[in-house]
Amino acid sequence: MADKLKDKKDTYEGSFAVLEGITDSLNKDEIGIDDLLEKTREALEAARRCMDILNHQRGEFQKLEAEFANLIEDSAAETGGGDDSPDDGDDG
Repeated sequence: MADKLKDKKDTYEGSFAVLEGITDSLNKDEIGIDDLLEKTREALEAARRCMDILNHQRGEFQKLEAEFANLIEDSAAETGGGDDSPDDGDDG
């Protein structure tokens, strides 16, 4: 059970939910001074996890974008193309 909770917190959605929960609790004055430092640390950790996940995803998307670009270049080279404009059938 603890592993499942840890796994959820390691996801973007789980970390974001932690941030939302802490923000909501702060807005409702549900967090006392005794818990404020702990909740602030928890929010900082969750924000860092979110940023780490987003940065990792950005890197992965950039890799995929490069792979797609290579695929398109290879396809154009194989077909002798490179002109992406459609042929309008007008030769004049």
